[in-house]
Formats: sequence, C-alpha cells, structure tokens
Amino acid sequence: MTRTRSSIIGGGIAGLGAGLAFAGLHALIIVPIWSRMLMGLVFGIATGLAAGWGFAELTQDSPKRFRLGVSYGFMLWLAVVPVTLANSWIRSTGFNRTHETWTDVISFGLAILGGAALGLLRGKSRRAIVAGAAAVLFLTMAMGGPVPVGNSVRAVEILIAVLLASVVGGVSVAYLDPLLRTTANKRFLSSGTTSTER
Repeated sequence: MTRTRSSIIGGGIAGLGAGLAFAGLHALIIVPIWSRMLMGLVFGIATGLAAGWGFAELTQDSPKRFRLGVSYGFMLWLAVVPVTLANSWIRSTGFNRTHETWTDVISFGLAILGGAALGLLRGKSRRAIVAGAAAVLFLTMAMGGPVPVGNSVRAVEILIAVLLASVVGGVSVAYLDPLLRTTANKRFLSSGTTSTER
C-alpha cells in the first residue's frame, strides 16, 4: 500500500474521530448537536480523506509520529484562521448584509488560497498545492464556514475546539498511516504478492 493511500484511509478514520470530538466539544461549549450530527460526520470523513491526502503530500515520513501529527493539524488550523478573521472583519463592516453570497465566495476563496499556499510552502508540487487547497477547503466546510469569532467568546472557544480536533486528527493520521501500510504490506507478502512503496 502506498503512503498516499494509507494516509487517505487513515484520514477518513481520523475524520470520523475528529467529527465526534468536535461534536462532543460543541456539546460542552454551546449545545448538544448529536441529533444533527450525521451530516457533520459525513463532512468529517470527507474532510479526513482530504486532510489525509494533504498529510501524504505535505509531510515527510518520520518516526516522530506525535510531533508530525501535531504540526500537521496545527498547520491546517492555522490556514483556516485567516479565513475566519477576514470573514469576521467583513461581517463587522456590514458588507455581508447586502452581499451574503459574495461574503461566502470570499471566505471559501480564501480557504482555497490559504490551502494552496500551504501546499506550495510545504510540498512544492502541483499535487501538494491541490491537496493543501482541498484539505483547508474541506476543513472550512466541516466547520460550517468561518467561525464568527467577532460575535462572542463562545465562538472563539469553538475555533479553539477546531484546533483541538485538527491536532487530534493530525496525530491520528500520523499513527494510522504507517500502521495501515505495515498491515497491508504484511498481508500482501504473506499471500506471495509484493507491493511497491511510494
């Protein structure tokens, strides 16, 4: 199994876990959302798949799994912060009241650009740029769009909860990636089939 494939699968698993962690934190900070969580979990898994792809493209394999996962989760979250801050500023000017669609276009455009910049800085390839853009865009969508941090302290707490969920997801992928590769490769070897690493 290639590193890309194992990272994507690990990302899907981690996305499910991060979605559940986010829902739990949301229940503690604001209100329980368990009854509405199915679509959130779907977005969590899709976000995990995109983030797993980003993990494969934007990080180098390292035995320091915990550090690798924390730094990757933090990088993803950091790429979302400018989207949130820009959206809060736009809303503070009142622009969103008359141009709600443009406010969303700007926010999601910034998410794509932020992720692409992350891919350019970390991976320096077209695949890394696209993977970074996809990971940050899906993370922004999984959050329900930019967090309105200008509205309340609780919104800031939600942004911090997204950081925690991103780090948990990053660490999960960092540990699941080699585990999935090793398990799959052992199965192939035991059946007499060889697999090539990326």
